[in-house]
Amino acid sequence: MSLAARLADLAARDGSSLSAEQPLAELTTWRIGGPAQWVLRPRSRATLVAAVALARAAGQRVWVMGNGSNLLCPDAGVRGLVLNLTGALAGVQISGDQVIAEAGAFLPKLARDTLAVGLRGLECVGGVPGTIGGGVVLNAGIPEATLGQVVERVDLLDEQGETFTLPAAELHFAHRSSLLQQRPWLVLAATLRLQPGDRAAGEAKLAEHLAYRRRTQPLKEATCGSVFRRPPGDFPGRVIEICGGKGLRVGGAEVSSLHANWIVNRGGATAADVQALIAELQRRARAQCGIELVPEVIVWEP
Repeated sequence: MSLAARLADLAARDGSSLSAEQPLAELTTWRIGGPAQWVLRPRSRATLVAAVALARAAGQRVWVMGNGSNLLCPDAGVRGLVLNLTGALAGVQISGDQVIAEAGAFLPKLARDTLAVGLRGLECVGGVPGTIGGGVVLNAGIPEATLGQVVERVDLLDEQGETFTLPAAELHFAHRSSLLQQRPWLVLAATLRLQPGDRAAGEAKLAEHLAYRRRTQPLKEATCGSVFRRPPGDFPGRVIEICGGKGLRVGGAEVSSLHANWIVNRGGATAADVQALIAELQRRARAQCGIELVPEVIVWEP
């Protein structure tokens, strides 16, 4: 039986969704990317683990995406199996101040749902259009608070197909980074420890964060979110403005006039356009300000 047939059979068992040659541009917030050989939305952890085992046994690469934000996919697409966790593997269990969220749980919904039961700590990711899996890998958040500060442990799948758990202390959370960016492990779920608190105060804080984002970021346009990590003692948007990068354009990709650390797809932008624009911004920052801009966006290489 071919790998395609095995994946189809596996997906049919629990109603998981499997598609072939689906454009990644349909699955990413930048609206960029060629076709993926197979895209699976697993409905259960068992299906995800089994699908990864099948793909790896067949010598195929495995890719993982959440909501498709903070991700640049290649124009040629990718071969192998893409695990798309949008709307999949999104179960959440709340017990006291402990929250167990599967990798596909959507961060804005998780923030609202925990506030609704009087738990605070996720206001910092209430405006992040991603999933808990990607949020843990990238340590998503705002300058004042990040997801890593409330993570207690993370369930993972290693390259041998074994599941294991690591405590937060061993994940080395830092600004927009974690150990998970350096390992070929898949996030299955995260256990969070939140703080009981005033629901109204939490909702007010979340509303404040969201209002600030709407004022300062091009949320209604096709972007990936922030492109560069914050350099020591500075902000990437300010550095890019100083270097004359605001409004700079390569093909269909343009540095936002609202926030210089965001690159907008103005229509028909390619991954090559975005990468050329990123390289030019890095060159200017290095030459004019002596600052090395480090991308936080994940780039898939075919």
